[in-house]
Parts: sequence; structure tokens; C-alpha cells
Amino acid sequence: MSKKVVGIIIGSVLLLTALGVYIAVGSLDMNRAGNDGTRTAGGNAEQAAGVEMNDDGEAKKVSKGGNPFGEEVKTPLSENLMQQYIHAMSHQKVAAKEKWSFFEITDERIDYLLNQLEINKYKHEGTYKDILTSWKEGDFSDAVSDHNKVWRIQEGTIGKATGLLSPKEEEAYVSKQKREKR
Repeated sequence: MSKKVVGIIIGSVLLLTALGVYIAVGSLDMNRAGNDGTRTAGGNAEQAAGVEMNDDGEAKKVSKGGNPFGEEVKTPLSENLMQQYIHAMSHQKVAAKEKWSFFEITDERIDYLLNQLEINKYKHEGTYKDILTSWKEGDFSDAVSDHNKVWRIQEGTIGKATGLLSPKEEEAYVSKQKREKR
């Protein structure tokens, strides 16, 4: 073969490789962003940047991808992830020898999980709904039982909740947490 033909072949291979990489990287970014390329459901610039305007026209931070737990996960949530989020939030309210996960309880998170119950079916849906509905109403009196129900569903062996934290203990626990994790 002549040098010219070899050069054309090598150039074509390099060009096609570069084009393939460009397309692959672009499709990965699109998958992360969502089907239409936006990073949030609304798709406007403020939301894509993680900022939303409140009624007073002030900017407020919104959670990444609509998940108030700050994680990029597929929705509807899996049964396992639903359990992990409820379990991690319950740690704010209960005393236990071991606690390996933590997410602060917020109305936004409770609403998010209740919404997931509306769009997906779960084996233990009734349990999750009872827990989240009580918490939505500000009733954490059964938090020990709530924790232990989810803990048993997860086949927990270490870290059974033994009592409710006092408001002062809860405040100390929350302020001691360096980061939220499941």
C-alpha cells in the first residue's frame, strides 16, 4: 500500500475515534442531566444552577436533581433506598449503641419520600407511610418503634434503638454530625 492510502486510513480511524469519544461523553452528560438535557424538572437556568427563586424574589438553594438528600439516584426510589433514608433520618431522634448513617429530618425530605410512595409500590409501603405521616405531623413519639421496624425489615443485628433522645441530646447529636450519609 502506498503512504497516501495508509495516511488516509490512519486519519479516518483517528477522526472516527475522536467523534466516538465526543458522542460518548456528550451522551453521558445527557444521561446525568436527564432526558431533555436539563438538570432539574423545571429546566430553567436558576434551577440548573441549583438556585430557585422564592415568592419574595430571593434566591434559595435547591437540592441536586430534585433529591433533597443531595444524592443523584434513580427514581422512583428502590425499596432498599427508601429504607435507608427513613432509617438514617430516625437516628436523629433515637438512642442506640451504634448509628452508621444520618440524614437530618426535614419537611422537604419527608414530602419527597411520601411522594415516592405515590409513584411506586413497595412491599412495606404501609409501614413507610405510617412513619412518614406521623413525622409530617411533627409526631416523633414512636420514633424508637419506627426505627426498629425499619431496622428489622433491613435484618439489623446491631444498633437497635433503645429510647428517645431528649431535645438537648438530639441537638448535640445533630451538631456533632460532620456529614450526612446512608
